[in-house]
Parts: sequence; structure tokens; C-alpha cells
Amino acid sequence: MIKILCLHNANHRASYRYRVGLFLPYWSNYSITAETICISGQKYINILRYLYKFHTYDYVLLQKKIVPKLLIDIISKQSQLIYDFDDALYTRESRELEQNKLPSNSTINKLNYILKKSALVFAGNRELADYAETFNDNVHIIPTGLDKQIAEPIITPESGDISIGWIGNDVNLFYLSIIDDATYFLQKKYPFVRFCLLCGNPPKTLKTHWHFTKWSSPAEKSWLHALDIGIMPLTDDPWSRGKCAFKLLQYMAYGKPVVASDVGANRTTVSDRHNGYLVRTTKEWISALEQLIVNRDMRINMGRESLTIFTEQFERSQIQKRIADILHDFHKPTR
Repeated sequence: MIKILCLHNANHRASYRYRVGLFLPYWSNYSITAETICISGQKYINILRYLYKFHTYDYVLLQKKIVPKLLIDIISKQSQLIYDFDDALYTRESRELEQNKLPSNSTINKLNYILKKSALVFAGNRELADYAETFNDNVHIIPTGLDKQIAEPIITPESGDISIGWIGNDVNLFYLSIIDDATYFLQKKYPFVRFCLLCGNPPKTLKTHWHFTKWSSPAEKSWLHALDIGIMPLTDDPWSRGKCAFKLLQYMAYGKPVVASDVGANRTTVSDRHNGYLVRTTKEWISALEQLIVNRDMRINMGRESLTIFTEQFERSQIQKRIADILHDFHKPTR
């Protein structure tokens, strides 16, 4: 039985919920046990009280946190260190890049040191893996996973409104400005199309009217069930290329066709013209969405393909088996 200790961010963070917490009930099926310790907000001197425990684990997984080199040295001498990350921590978020803000050299140096000292690195997509591979030879692409939500896509009635939706955090609302001209044009042309938003707060500066639903876990499920088309606009920059297309997976888990910017992990999640469209320009956004608006059969068929792709590549059991195989293949007795 392989033993893992996970040091992670706060329990409410999506990176923890979907890259650690999602797997916890099932590890025994793979001859693995996992314990977790939240280290966010703790002084690192307090974390060192776990020093005597590190050697009792086959792996210590550090989930996305950037910690002092001393802690990394202690862990890597006593166990096999795994670093898991799903964001481009070596750069700033897209909205900050526009202001020429970059991470401090200290942060980047710590990240690079962690990557060098890790026995294994789990990167959320190809872009992140390419960065990690400049420091480590044992890098594996581990997409963010989700539990399967439905067995078959829900077919909406032929008549009635068509809902096009975006789900996300408040800090990412600015991505909607990229497509505001396109969505505003379509809203005027097709009054029966509802642009729907599931978020913490509504946008304030867009021409398009978005029907706002405040996020909650129950609201998320019903909102995704009712959706007809899911979208994921992105800017083309280092931060966005490091994103793991999680919005798309949420839509696809409910059997929805998708339209997404032709950027980063979106390219390996969307099968263009099969389960949706990859687009770049305002004209392409309008064309892709319009085809799905006017063609119900296309929405249904692309939605089915979305669910198939999700089930075969991104469903929780598929991702967890991939991780388990890597851990067993790499396993070495603890020191």
C-alpha cells in the first residue's frame, strides 16, 4: 500500500477540490492511502512540526504552493516529493500582464527550485509541462478531472430560449470583454438567445446583457443542466496558455457543445467542429455561435461528442487511474 501526504491550499480552492479532494474517497481502490494537511495561512515553522512524519510516507505531494527552499530540502531528503500545479505560476494573471506586472524573482526562483527537487511533477497541461521539463525529467501531464454528471445529454425542447453560458470567478469576468462585440451583435439579432452568467458578481461594463445567477454548489448543477452552449474566451498570453480548460470540462460533463478561444489547453480539449469550435476573431465567434444557435441538431450532436470526449479523457476515474499507475511504476521504498 502506497502512502501519500498532501500539503495543500485551502479546502475551498478549486485546485484542491478537483486535483486532490476529488480523489480522496477512491484511493483505496488503487492500493493507495492519502492524508491531507492544509498549509495555507500557517507559519512555516509550524509546518516543520510534521518533520518527523515525512519519512513515513512514500510520497509527499505539494499541491500548487510555493514554499521556502528549506522545507523542500527537508521533504525531498525524507520522501519522494511530487509537485502538482495547474496554473502558470511563473507569470502573472492576464489582467496584470497588461500592466506589465510580473512575479518577483524570489517567487520564480522558489518555483524553479521546487521543480528541480521534485521526484515527479504533475502539470495540468502541455504548456505547464513544457515549462517544468526545463527543470525536471519526470514530468507528467495530469488534466484536472471531474466526476461524471450524466449518462446521456439532456435534450432541450425545440421551442423556447437558447442559453449561452459562462461560469467562472469574478477576477476572470474581464475575459467576457473580448467577445462583447460578438455577443452584443447576436443578442440584438436573436432576441430568444439568453446570455447566462454563473459567478460571484455580475459584470458592470459590458454592452451585452448577461442574466446573472450567483454561484453556489446547488445552483451550479441546475445552471449547467439548463445550458445549451458553453463558452470560454481567453486572451493569448502566458497566463491564459497555462489554464487547464476547466470551464470546458464542466460544460462537457453535462453534454454541452462548446465554443472557446483557440488558446492553450482549449486546443486539446475541444475537437474543432466535432464537439464545438475553436475561434480567434470576433467574426469567428459570431459565426460559431450563430451556427449552434440556428441548428438544434448540431447542438445535440456536438453535445453528445462533448460527453464522449469527457468520459474517455477527463472523467475522474480515468485521471485517477493515470495517477495511480505513475505512482506505482515510480514507487521506491522510503528512506
